[in-house]
Amino acid sequence: MRARKPILLYCADPELLSAMAFALRLHNYDVAAVHAIQDAMDLAAGRNTTFRCCVLMHAQQADPAGRLIHLLLESDVHLPLLLVDRAGDLAPVRYADMVLYGRNTTMAHILSALRLLCRQKRGPKPRSAA
Repeated sequence: MRARKPILLYCADPELLSAMAFALRLHNYDVAAVHAIQDAMDLAAGRNTTFRCCVLMHAQQADPAGRLIHLLLESDVHLPLLLVDRAGDLAPVRYADMVLYGRNTTMAHILSALRLLCRQKRGPKPRSAA
């Protein structure tokens, strides 16, 4: 049996967050699911938890997923970022390592993206802030 990969999942919509966390847990992922930005930042910056990837679900306009991307970039956390932009209006998508765009994004798309991002080596990855 393979070890479960720890990932951080953020979504401001509690119902979508619950459904996504449940589905990811069925596919060999140990999911820390949060819907508050401060909780996500505390978990991402925590020294006792090592995540392989961070998944940001942007479910509706005006949810704070874009702010979380900027907070992660300003911190010393170097996690691969998967942005699932279901609302289609998020400007800082160029900062994410991978973006899935649109309401028709399926769980198969998300699982494929996670497999690719979790294979990446951890460590500092320079990202431009401009």
